[in-house]
Amino acid sequence: MSTKEFIKNQVEKFSSHITPEEFADLTEAENSLIILEVPSKDYTLTEIARIIESNNAHVMSLSVLPVSDGSTLLISIKLDISDLTPVLRSFERFNYNVIYYYMKEGEINDIQRERLQELLFYLNM
Repeated sequence: MSTKEFIKNQVEKFSSHITPEEFADLTEAENSLIILEVPSKDYTLTEIARIIESNNAHVMSLSVLPVSDGSTLLISIKLDISDLTPVLRSFERFNYNVIYYYMKEGEINDIQRERLQELLFYLNM
């Protein structure tokens, strides 16, 4: 299974033939999805769980797929929080490669929108 097929499969499982937004409305237990790409030699489930739980989130589901060459793993994680921003920042801080994420709501879009408005305001001066 290729990386693209794995991501597509995980997103389809997550949404189960409804949009991710509709799925998140149906359940309060699984509000977000993260897919990480991790070298096999660096994969430690306890470290990943520690990073997630240090941000007041809980792992609801986890799937691991070795990529064809065997040196890389794709890790799909469903979490019980609707805003992934702190978790994503923690993964960045610990040099994890987040290749896909979905969250019900979050600060990332709001912050980006604010910064764009500030830039446009500055350019109009």
